[in-house]
Amino acid sequence: MVSRRLLRIKVLKSFFSYLKSESTSPTNVEKEVAFSIQKTYDLYHYLLLLLLEIADFAQQRIDLNKQKFLATEEEKNPNTKFVDNKVITLLRENEALKKYVQRSKLSWINSPELIKQIYNQLVASEYYKQYMSEPSRTFDQDKRLIIDIILNELEDCQELYDILEEQSIFWVDDVEFALSMIVKTIRLFKANQPKYTELLPLYKNDDDQSFAIRLLRRAMNEHKNYIPLIEQYTKNWEVERIAFMDSVLLELAIAESIEFPNIPIKVTIDEYIELSKYFSTLNSATFINGMLDKIIQHLIKESKVVKSGRGLVS
Repeated sequence: MVSRRLLRIKVLKSFFSYLKSESTSPTNVEKEVAFSIQKTYDLYHYLLLLLLEIADFAQQRIDLNKQKFLATEEEKNPNTKFVDNKVITLLRENEALKKYVQRSKLSWINSPELIKQIYNQLVASEYYKQYMSEPSRTFDQDKRLIIDIILNELEDCQELYDILEEQSIFWVDDVEFALSMIVKTIRLFKANQPKYTELLPLYKNDDDQSFAIRLLRRAMNEHKNYIPLIEQYTKNWEVERIAFMDSVLLELAIAESIEFPNIPIKVTIDEYIELSKYFSTLNSATFINGMLDKIIQHLIKESKVVKSGRGLVS
């Protein structure tokens, strides 16, 4: 399921583009955010499918070796521990994955070299050799291997990133998150779970489902009101020294503080400080921290930021 941080990132990118563009309508920006979130879910299923493709390639190698005229004893009686991996079997039989892949027309048919490369790297790895040489096999061992493949062969695979970027502009920044979703999925698997077991949902709950659109809509609607507020607290700063992205981050943090009474102020401030480290300048985290503390305290005094429930937690 998508995290609140990823949802904030999706909103940040779209709001930034909206402010930079003079022609994009708010309605279209909202549609873009919704589409980009759905594409993350596509990627989650697409990378699950990649695991099956790697196992299929391994099976093809086994079948070809058996057909050799002078096949060795090892080729005649191969070690099938990987292709029979229980997690792979559960994924292959999973009805939810099958339906999603078919409905979304997801396929790796045009990437045979990538699958071959990942497989070759896998069989050369020490963790794979150790797994294959173990005389015993447990479901936990099968789980561990698949997670190791994700962390060692997929997470930092530049060729994979390149292919995904060619297919969708929304995918390249979401790979690590989608892989973390898959790791969580694998860890939740049970050895005897039925084939109709659901995979992770797109959203954790209804609040998460509406979070991105509510945040984006508040920021777009109140943009003209937030700018004077920000300027009031940055008047001692040279305008040219304030990164445009910092202003965007401040606006979103203000919008979130007002729109969501159940989100603690500290959570909001910490989240936008973290985003500034990835999307703005080296000095942005300190700047964002100082400005938000002053601005939100001002809004609390004016009763524009009112927290309730979990939002009261400091």
